[in-house]
Amino acid sequence: MRMSKSYLSIMKALVFLGPLLFFSCQSSEKLVHLKGRTMGTHYNVKFFSAEYDEALKEDIDALLVSINQQMSTYVKSSEISYFNEFNRLGWLKISPEFFQVTKYALELAQKTQGKYDPTIGPLVNLWGFGPKGDRKIPKPEKVKKALMIVGHDKLLMNDKNLEIKKKVPGVYLDLSSLAKGYGVDAVAEALRKKGIKNFMVEIGGEVRTAGHKADHSPWAIAIEAPNPEVNGGPYQKILKLKNTALATSGNYRNFFESESKRFSHTIDPKTGRPVMHTLASVSVVDESCMKADALATALMAMGPDEGYTFASQNKIAAYFVYGEDSQSDRKFVTKETDEFTKAFKDEL
Repeated sequence: MRMSKSYLSIMKALVFLGPLLFFSCQSSEKLVHLKGRTMGTHYNVKFFSAEYDEALKEDIDALLVSINQQMSTYVKSSEISYFNEFNRLGWLKISPEFFQVTKYALELAQKTQGKYDPTIGPLVNLWGFGPKGDRKIPKPEKVKKALMIVGHDKLLMNDKNLEIKKKVPGVYLDLSSLAKGYGVDAVAEALRKKGIKNFMVEIGGEVRTAGHKADHSPWAIAIEAPNPEVNGGPYQKILKLKNTALATSGNYRNFFESESKRFSHTIDPKTGRPVMHTLASVSVVDESCMKADALATALMAMGPDEGYTFASQNKIAAYFVYGEDSQSDRKFVTKETDEFTKAFKDEL
């Protein structure tokens, strides 16, 4: 999976505020921390349990490998890579998981009028942010050619048969903007099925929590302040997540500079060029980490003004960090939607 967000842009710290207070009735519950690598980044799973089945780590690893095998453009043998190489215009049957994620991505693309678009892969690759990236400004004619095969309207889906079809050859699907979030949701559901009620799951900075810590306090997650030279702090904001998910998209780490200009990894599907607005990061809270992940990308593409308006109109809990005039001095301001304020009203 592509690290276009999270660890390369915004990494939410996994913060435990204050000591863990264990009450007598909870003395048998211990903190279990599982971690590993997946999707080109790291994952962390923390939960409290009186009993721990060591096979759970193997189950989580196998689950994440399966998701990668379905949706990673970095895995040549993956399902999505096969689809991208499949240039016939007939229907192709795909797995239920791949279908589910793609369907939501196309629905969001339509809702945002193409500001978010999972077929943007050819442009991402052209600017050097793909699997074999050569980061440089492409020639205008190459951008124009790539735009001809970009567009969510160039894909068809058959809900009944779980099939997908290209309307024109060369369409390239990229689900990196929501696959990590989907992975978080999948691991969270796996924990629930094991009877684990109090947990935190994080993949590359995308987070979902359930229940509470041993002292009954909520899980505390920090949003990193924009700084391309520092990982892991300082923090822009610390949130107490209660049975919800948080995803952040940012522009201030994954970029290249050329001709005295900075070009970010966030590409505008309409122009075929990196966005040039002053939005540094946007964080979204939703019950689904997959949806929060995709929505954060969509708002990042829109920018601080259009993104804020869209989020407000669609009742999205979103938090924006942006430069008022220029990012050159690294001075940022913030704003949040009413839904975001409501989600954390108890913290005011």
